[in-house]
Amino acid sequence: MLKRITIISLIMILTFICFPLVIKAETLDEYIAQAEAKLNQERSTTAKKEMTEEEKEAALAEKDKIQNEIKTVQNDISSLEKEIKELETTIDTKDKEIKQIMTFVQVSEGEMSYLEYIFGAKDFTDFIYRISVAEQLSDYNDELMGQYNKMIKNHESKQKELSQKQNELNEKNKELQELVNKLSKEIDELNDNVQTYQAEYQNLMSYVNTLKSMGCRGNEDMQTCENRLNPPRVTTGDGGSSGSSGGGSVTGGGSNGFYIPLTQGKVTQNYYGNNHNAIDISNYEGAPVYAITAGRVITISRNQSCGKNIVYILHNVNGRDYTTVYYHLKTVTVSSGQTVNYTTQIGTQGGNPSYDSCTSGSHLDFKLFKGRYLKDFFTLSRGPHMDPRTWLTQLPGEGSRFYSR
Repeated sequence: MLKRITIISLIMILTFICFPLVIKAETLDEYIAQAEAKLNQERSTTAKKEMTEEEKEAALAEKDKIQNEIKTVQNDISSLEKEIKELETTIDTKDKEIKQIMTFVQVSEGEMSYLEYIFGAKDFTDFIYRISVAEQLSDYNDELMGQYNKMIKNHESKQKELSQKQNELNEKNKELQELVNKLSKEIDELNDNVQTYQAEYQNLMSYVNTLKSMGCRGNEDMQTCENRLNPPRVTTGDGGSSGSSGGGSVTGGGSNGFYIPLTQGKVTQNYYGNNHNAIDISNYEGAPVYAITAGRVITISRNQSCGKNIVYILHNVNGRDYTTVYYHLKTVTVSSGQTVNYTTQIGTQGGNPSYDSCTSGSHLDFKLFKGRYLKDFFTLSRGPHMDPRTWLTQLPGEGSRFYSR
């Protein structure tokens, strides 16, 4: 009996953790209270996987330090290469000079060459002069040989130092690349799919204000309120009932009713479940971004440090609610409560790291969820996400480009 209770309790806990809480409020006021309680619970029980600002600053400072060290090593290498080249030129000159003297005084034949030169004097004065010249030639030759040997050793030392600097540079480059990869991975995996409690709460209040702007009152039935936001019905050929759901019926274009949100671009990263619950699509910064099919904008997150501007669109496909999310928008050209279709430009592509902290390059992060955001689920990192390719069947594979929607 105890074992059965334990198993049932475990199942209940797992169910609570794995599946988002659905709020079933009767009135708008009750919805707000339950939603705030839900978000407070998320804040207190969920460990947010975000890099702190201090961690980011420390990592970026380390990156700058390594880059400066690389520049220093590169400058050292350039100086060494210049010194080695000058040494090689000087060594070559000395080598020629030594050979000329050796030829002149016939050093290769031994010391007798000096004697022959000295005893060839015509008189005593010439004899003294020749002794002096021979001594100078011998001393200069010895000095040349000493300089030559010293330069050869210096050259070898410089070459060894250059090799060490090259190895040091390679290590620094490797260290920097590892840090960049680590930073990119942390930014993409930890921050890209997580919204802060504050952002989620702002989205909730935006959603509530949209309902109120459409005439919903605090004591009004919540279902009646949300019916005002029901999007046009999208009917596809894969089953489901026809008819309308608040905004008429729309049969989407394309092969299955859904369009790629960019007119052209490249798939830079696929959907990988919890590790990456979106598809990343890149185009040029400022490229127009469109809704993938008919729907209604239910909320907009503006000027987020992670994600910049984010648009959430509610869809009713074959009688079921779905939410699409468009991350990393540079600008937004729609408003909350607005009805859209696949020709509606909702904004422009952003994702530049200069104004968006959780991206390593300009792109659109496109997510698809089952249910209605801010009612059926709140947290994008653990919400009921699904592979966007379920709808966007025309998307090419990861790393491939496309030129039409």
